[in-house]
Amino acid sequence: MKWISQLSPFFLCIGALAFPFSVGATNVALGVALGVAVLSGQWWQGLVRFWQDNRLLLIAFIAYFLLMVMGLIWSLDVAWGVHVLGRQWFWLLIPVVIAVLADAQWRRRFLVALSAGLTLNLFYCVMQMFGLVEVTVQGSNAIDATGHIGHIGFGVVYGLWGAWLLHLGWIYSGSQRIWLWVLTSWAYLMILLAQGRAGLLVATLLMMVIAIYHLRKVNIRRLMIGAGLFVVLIILSLLIGPNKDRWQMAWQGVIDNISTGVVSKSAYTGTSTDQRFYMLAVSVDIWKQYPLLGVGTGGLPQAVKNISELQGHTQRITFAHPHNQYLLDLVRWGPIGLGLLLFLFVVWVRESRGQDWGGSGTAPLICLSAVALASHGLFAPSMEEHFSGLLAALLLGVGLSDSSGDISSEHT
Repeated sequence: MKWISQLSPFFLCIGALAFPFSVGATNVALGVALGVAVLSGQWWQGLVRFWQDNRLLLIAFIAYFLLMVMGLIWSLDVAWGVHVLGRQWFWLLIPVVIAVLADAQWRRRFLVALSAGLTLNLFYCVMQMFGLVEVTVQGSNAIDATGHIGHIGFGVVYGLWGAWLLHLGWIYSGSQRIWLWVLTSWAYLMILLAQGRAGLLVATLLMMVIAIYHLRKVNIRRLMIGAGLFVVLIILSLLIGPNKDRWQMAWQGVIDNISTGVVSKSAYTGTSTDQRFYMLAVSVDIWKQYPLLGVGTGGLPQAVKNISELQGHTQRITFAHPHNQYLLDLVRWGPIGLGLLLFLFVVWVRESRGQDWGGSGTAPLICLSAVALASHGLFAPSMEEHFSGLLAALLLGVGLSDSSGDISSEHT
């Protein structure tokens, strides 16, 4: 029954190819891969290897999600807490990826499938820009062409992928380098054209991580000049780029909210910046009411409803998260939750310490996935979003699956 062991990597590749186009198809394919891996023993093999090679990281993951389960005990809304917990299923894919993509051929096929899907989606987004296709996803339209991903996750997804392609271009040469960097430029151009401001910041940070690594041995003067030009280019793109009005409006909103220090009840119906500040302020007020253990897993929406009634809102105010992973964990589980999240990110980044990125096509994926979620967490519940969280989990697994440090295993 050797063919059964081939089903998991096959469905991983199908899920990677469908990833930018359909949440449902992706979940089905990856769910089948997970189920087959559990039944065939591959999931357990991956878990054992995870424990042997990256023990502290596995402990950090277990501690974080164990707190999420325990948080149901004191949750203000257990039913919603179970829903929140169920949405974390994709983290169980990490041992699957570690086990089945230890095979260099399947690892190469998976990365090709993922890259093919993301490249095709860029064509799809261009078609959307010219009105040739319509997308019903909220936050995605002809002037904000982000396909089915939407503008919140678009910058994270393509920032991760583009930064990885940038790295591959550095370690390859000739025509391969040219094509890889053309794809990188295309991905970042589409991020710049999209209206996701946080996504552009995350993507820029990921690019800087790769650039700093590969330029660390360059003459310091040249490095400073290059960094200065890069910063100037980013500033110019924000000031005169296609979305300069949105950036200026967001910046003015930040200044106004900070200068007044008062969040109005009407802010929830104001600009997106006003809404974000309102959510942050309300979440802080809720945490002050439950400073030790928080409101529990899934308790935030009910707590928001309760506090809005106490403050005399004429309309029902509710939100599932404050667009900030750190504050969300603080409100849910108190200082322990925030501490475990920070511990997880620190350990995650440290897993790539000592690796020779220059000799591996996959080693940077460990650090990049951590930096992506940690930075995106300032603006969104990055650990729990389908596109950002799922892609980070898959790429972390890919990075942990390759212990060879040989770029030839990914050479295509």
